[in-house]
Amino acid sequence: MKKTLTKWLCISLVALLPTAVMSQDCVDYHKANCKPPQTSANYSTDQASRSGLLMKGQSSEFRLTFYQGRDYRITICSEAPLGEKIQYQIIDWEDQSVLYDNKEFNYEKNFEFSVLITRNVKIVVSVPADDKTLKTNTIGFKPKPTQMGCVGVLIESMITPKKGF
Repeated sequence: MKKTLTKWLCISLVALLPTAVMSQDCVDYHKANCKPPQTSANYSTDQASRSGLLMKGQSSEFRLTFYQGRDYRITICSEAPLGEKIQYQIIDWEDQSVLYDNKEFNYEKNFEFSVLITRNVKIVVSVPADDKTLKTNTIGFKPKPTQMGCVGVLIESMITPKKGF
């Protein structure tokens, strides 16, 4: 009986191991991989932080509220197959104006700011496509991007410190 149980467990492990190794679990990628720069600020992780599996050439977005009287820090990180130039934009939810675009700042991975008025925004994260995936050949086929990886957006906040005497 003991030999049969041991044999069954070994077969189950061998069968399930490739699935566990090959799966992309990006749900909490930002918690372990988006290390913010060392500062003396007392930021705490915001529940709006997100992670997801993206392919080259793909964009994803999520909505959140930035509250007046708080400082925020956004840190973005990604797995190596996606490259270093991950773009993110902070866009006003109501008028769709771009409030910040890290592409204008050489794809900076960290952004700290103070909020003067409460506003709803969306954060749009884009992974640029390779040049080779953008080309279409003469018979009308466009190669599908197959490189994918986890992208994390760590959002931290704290009460804006009082300034002056």
